[in-house]
Amino acid sequence: MALVLFICKYNNSRSQIAEAVFNKLTKKHKAVSAAGGSVGNGLDPLDIKLMKEKFSVDMSKQFPKPPTSNLLKSADKIIIVCDPKDCILIPESYIQKAEHWYVPSLEGLPAEEKIKIIQIIYAKVKGLISSLDENQ
Repeated sequence: MALVLFICKYNNSRSQIAEAVFNKLTKKHKAVSAAGGSVGNGLDPLDIKLMKEKFSVDMSKQFPKPPTSNLLKSADKIIIVCDPKDCILIPESYIQKAEHWYVPSLEGLPAEEKIKIIQIIYAKVKGLISSLDENQ
């Protein structure tokens, strides 16, 4: 069983969406998410609604968490989902476990644009799960 940590610098749902999709698609592995430098109070209600209505994924219990050293240490794989030009930096000792996915921000976008980005996350998560399954 692999533990995957999804990280995003800002609290605008990307890492929480990836976590929720991952945990819906597999029970063989586990994912957690964290928001980096700007841990906010909650997720965009529209993101929660879209995930439920369009993808049958319940994110109502999701919330932003800081990327603690315990989370970084316990993760088998770290997926950074924000823009590489403006992203969270993780300590050098964890770089070998990290992979960078550039996922555009959902913040302020209309529903149809958010759905396109969620579809990107969904496809990337499916590929990650396949890769993890092959390597175990």
